Amino acid sequence: MRQLFKYLIPFLMLMCFVASQTNEQCTITCSKKIDKEEVLSQITTNVNVDQIGECHLEMDKLKKRVDTLESSLVPTDLIGWTVFQRRKDGSVNFYRDWNDYLAGFGNSAGEFWLGLKEISRLMKLGKYELRIDLQDFDGNWKYAYYKNFYVGEEKDGYPLTTSGYVGNAGDNFQMSEVQFSTKDHDHDQLFSYDCAALYKGSWWYGFLPPSGCHMSNLNGQYLRGQHSSYADGVNWRDFRGYYYSLKYSEMKMRLKEN
Repeated sequence: MRQLFKYLIPFLMLMCFVASQTNEQCTITCSKKIDKEEVLSQITTNVNVDQIGECHLEMDKLKKRVDTLESSLVPTDLIGWTVFQRRKDGSVNFYRDWNDYLAGFGNSAGEFWLGLKEISRLMKLGKYELRIDLQDFDGNWKYAYYKNFYVGEEKDGYPLTTSGYVGNAGDNFQMSEVQFSTKDHDHDQLFSYDCAALYKGSWWYGFLPPSGCHMSNLNGQYLRGQHSSYADGVNWRDFRGYYYSLKYSEMKMRLKEN
């Protein structure tokens, strides 16, 4: 419970700031001794917060029971996250070769990819968790949080392992030892497919039918919403499907406390 309120109070303060910027009323006061009844009783704002800096919230979640708060708020704490992928406007070409994905590209203030070498290097510092934030062109936000996130070394094809999903986007990124593929390095291990070339992206491909090569394709083409081509956009299967390319995606990792 202490862990929950460690994250909850900074979020309430952030919401007060946003409210003040939008001429809404927000009054939250807490004594040094904090319990769940006190925190929930202090929520007096009607602000509909969709985005606070790098994190995205839904206000009604703050009025639910603490177990719901714990699953939805704890993963969105701003402290310690390293963003390694972002799509937001289609300004950067993500259909690139292996060497580009090793080194990284783009601008960290906009669209970018940190680089597989750096992601793998950071893995040596400890155990990581992962959060993915997604937005469609109608302004709807979804998230996927994975308690465990690991990317291996280059000699093994930068294999990805994730587990412990929590979120509302759908569990479309849970994998075990799935290698990374680009258009010039086919590591998907599906012998009748070249997933990177087929779906115009660079990703941890390797799912078998009926999902085909992937359930998510966040490094696919930036196709700006509905598209007629199959599964080659910025797709997340359970959030708008294989014929809808999302407006925004952001992937970030953080060292776990334990």
